[in-house]
Amino acid sequence: MPLAPDSLSSLILATGVLVIVLGGAVWLMRRMRPGAGWAGGGDCVVLRSLSLGPRERLVVVGVGTRHLVLGVASSSVTLLCELDGPLAPAGSSDPAFGLAVRQAVDRWRGR
Repeated sequence: MPLAPDSLSSLILATGVLVIVLGGAVWLMRRMRPGAGWAGGGDCVVLRSLSLGPRERLVVVGVGTRHLVLGVASSSVTLLCELDGPLAPAGSSDPAFGLAVRQAVDRWRGR
């Protein structure tokens, strides 16, 4: 029994509406996951990042009140040190950040 043109068009319309609703639901779930966008920020924040190579980075992460210096490679993340005090704002020319980076790189290289 072939489908009538009426039922075929309503089937296509219903399928289209279902795809749009599911796509919207997936988008909304991604936006509302913890730590993403406006749905929360969590306690972990990347404060600074410095590229050391094509796949290596030095990252300063704020976790609560602590500031951690991490070495990030393509296959691992290594805690290099914990900073004694908070960092100055990103735009300032505070030499303490440069000193902290040099100390962390020296510890990472085993000096």
